[in-house]
Amino acid sequence: MSGLAAGAPLLALGIPDFVWEARERLRCRDDPDSYFAEGVRPRQAKVLCVGCAYLDECAAYALARPELLGVWGGTTARERRSLRRRPADGLAAAS
Repeated sequence: MSGLAAGAPLLALGIPDFVWEARERLRCRDDPDSYFAEGVRPRQAKVLCVGCAYLDECAAYALARPELLGVWGGTTARERRSLRRRPADGLAAAS
């Protein structure tokens, strides 16, 4: 599994706390390459993000790490780049 643009393992960033706390309840844990690797199918991954109790935490984690690829918190890398370009009040309005 690789969630970084440079191909380094996701573990290089450290696993977010919410993943350790809820790993049995996270839908993405069964097939992480469907979410976090380059070339994921965003529509399929995003469907499983709907209703996740950790959606906001996951999205915030990814927004703070521009090097992450794949679907995080119901957003693609492209969508997160767009969100980062918005003024700070735009980020609040998007949530």
